[in-house]
Amino acid sequence: MGLQHQNLYSSPLVTVDDVVCTEGCGDGRHEEHCPVASIALVRSGTFVRRDRLGKHVADATRVVFFDPTETYMVDHPLPGGDRCTALVFAPKVLREAVRHGRGDPERYFDKSTLQGSSELHLLHRELLLAAQLGDGVMVEETALAVLRLCTEGEGVPPLKGVAARRAAALADQAQLLVAENFAGRLTLEDIAAELKVSPFRLCRAFRQATGGSLHQHLTRLRLVTALERLPDYRDRLTDLALDLGFSSHSHFTHAFRGYFGRAPSELSRS
Repeated sequence: MGLQHQNLYSSPLVTVDDVVCTEGCGDGRHEEHCPVASIALVRSGTFVRRDRLGKHVADATRVVFFDPTETYMVDHPLPGGDRCTALVFAPKVLREAVRHGRGDPERYFDKSTLQGSSELHLLHRELLLAAQLGDGVMVEETALAVLRLCTEGEGVPPLKGVAARRAAALADQAQLLVAENFAGRLTLEDIAAELKVSPFRLCRAFRQATGGSLHQHLTRLRLVTALERLPDYRDRLTDLALDLGFSSHSHFTHAFRGYFGRAPSELSRS
């Protein structure tokens, strides 16, 4: 009985943990608090949380917010415990996201739970896949997309005028930097630091300017380059994957098949 944590990904930007609360965890009679601000995406099971804002039922349709200033009590009225994906962001990243949203300046979060959306649930699955593949840029950018949805919602208006031009200029700079270094093991923090902006602002501006994510752009550039180089790596696909910055042969094959509809081994034979 109790909490079981497994780290899925960790960087200075964000930590992603798989958290399982086994049956009997939380009796609803003792106050608890989370030492760091975190966001929990419920994967399975159900629990009840009681805090200053009232009583909240949390199941796989909801996101739960934990603020270090907030005490709460948790109990499990149904058998089976629960399983969540917990995201812990660097404080400066979290503060920036809350500033863009409608959060109380005295706290990180102004709510205890949030109803999930189809976009949020799909991002959650992408995040778990990225962690499994070991794709750092995908993990970090997907985690920031989750954070944006949790703080801004889905109805973010498009940029106009000077703001739109600045976002487009930043996106152009990011694409040039990626084009120069796409075969290396890039991270969002590396790219943002080089451009002298925060990772949150970079991802937000890139999506607003291009309609897609920085990770998608980076992956497509690697894949199109892989297609060009296939004849030279016919019997060395693992070397091709690693030379282009993929974490493994399986990561490369998964991305290649998803984009081109065929495995690289099929195309190399033909």
